Amino acid sequence: MFYVFCQVFNDPIHGTVELHPLLIKIINTPQFQRLRNIKQLGGVYFVYPGASHNRFEHSIGVAHLAGQLVEALRTRQPELDIDDRDVLCVKIAGLCHDLGE
Repeated sequence: MFYVFCQVFNDPIHGTVELHPLLIKIINTPQFQRLRNIKQLGGVYFVYPGASHNRFEHSIGVAHLAGQLVEALRTRQPELDIDDRDVLCVKIAGLCHDLGE
């Protein structure tokens, strides 16, 4: 087994979020960075000023939650044979789900 050094993000909802280096490479692409400029809730922030988060922040949170979900499945259902690669793939899917927006 080898160790991977993850980058840590502080998320206002999820707290400390650790991201695999491959996820960081995806985040650092221009395609992903453009999500910083897209509001998650459109014009809702005009009515509710606190609702100003963007798809960039949202996607990082989804990657984190997707990772928690697949880790729970790995623990509770060992017969699924979920390995580290599977976990990483699910996190990537969560991270990238809004790239077409």
